[in-house]
Amino acid sequence: MKSLFAHQHQLAEPKAQVNFLEDPEHKELPFFNDQLQQSGLGTLKSKKTEILQLNLGKMCNQVCKHCHVDAGPDRKEIMSRETMEVIVKKIQTSAITTVDLTGGAPELNPHFRWLVKQLSELGMHIMVRCNLT
Repeated sequence: MKSLFAHQHQLAEPKAQVNFLEDPEHKELPFFNDQLQQSGLGTLKSKKTEILQLNLGKMCNQVCKHCHVDAGPDRKEIMSRETMEVIVKKIQTSAITTVDLTGGAPELNPHFRWLVKQLSELGMHIMVRCNLT
């Protein structure tokens, strides 16, 4: 099995995904805010950011049909160490208490251990979403 990207499927591109969702022909897909209003919940307003979810890349050792990021072994996009360094600096001056690491398979990023060490030294609660293989 290959990723949508490997098949050169149009929905492998984020812009094509947004266009699909915003296409008036797909009215069966309600907008989130419209659903909130219909359910009487009103508009969501954030108070402060306490949890930061980081997608460390699309590289993964598996290809799953349900994968929302179209990850797979053929995907080489990963977060760079330089980007991670900027994120760690920003976290130091934020209200963030939890960092949720995901991907692909976040542990396949070559800078994964470095990032976890940095976050741990900051006292962050760290969650890692991996496929356990």
